Amino acid sequence: MSTLKTLREEIQADLDLEDENFISDADINRWINQGIRSAERIIHGLYEDYFLCSADTDITTASNLVSYPSDVYGNKIRKILFKNGKDVHEVRRVSNLRDATDRDINETGSNPTLEWSPTNDSTNGRKIRLFPSASRNGTLTIWYIRNALQLSADDSECDIDEFEIYVTQSAKVQCFLKEGDPRANEAKMLEQQYKADMIETLSNMVPDNNDEIPMDMSFYDDVIGE
Repeated sequence: MSTLKTLREEIQADLDLEDENFISDADINRWINQGIRSAERIIHGLYEDYFLCSADTDITTASNLVSYPSDVYGNKIRKILFKNGKDVHEVRRVSNLRDATDRDINETGSNPTLEWSPTNDSTNGRKIRLFPSASRNGTLTIWYIRNALQLSADDSECDIDEFEIYVTQSAKVQCFLKEGDPRANEAKMLEQQYKADMIETLSNMVPDNNDEIPMDMSFYDDVIGE
């Protein structure tokens, strides 16, 4: 994977900008990250499993609110597992809010089967709310879709390395535009070609042991009833 410095210096070398003062390193860094965000949107739209990952977080009975992973994209949680020694179970998203809140009152034992629901209030912000409120001591393994890494330091590595050529080309377009260089139109056409290549690559990606990309049905799943 290339670093921010490597990508920036590649752009400067290709466009003969090493001694350029009008376009700063900060400008190019910003355009590289803009290109990453653009590629990220395309990846999430076509094959979000590219960014599938997991994180462990410890929980206790002291709180039934759990923070989302810091790099989660759009609160997209795929699966949550609870573990405490040999006790392992899936933490399913609640399908009925009335039943879930009733559990807060009626289930006071020490080893309940946990469920979860997203919450977003003005005090705590976005949280994973566990039911029943008694919660448990143990560890949650959260499988989720993450954001692409934004490059903040020279040694930060681009984690969408298959599509770096699109990222650098999009930054080159911005360089030409800032300079009023007539080569901007030609560069933009090349950027669109790299974008098309990226879309084709993502469209051909398939999960293991399957012949098609799963449709994102999260909008329809787990409707909270009353």
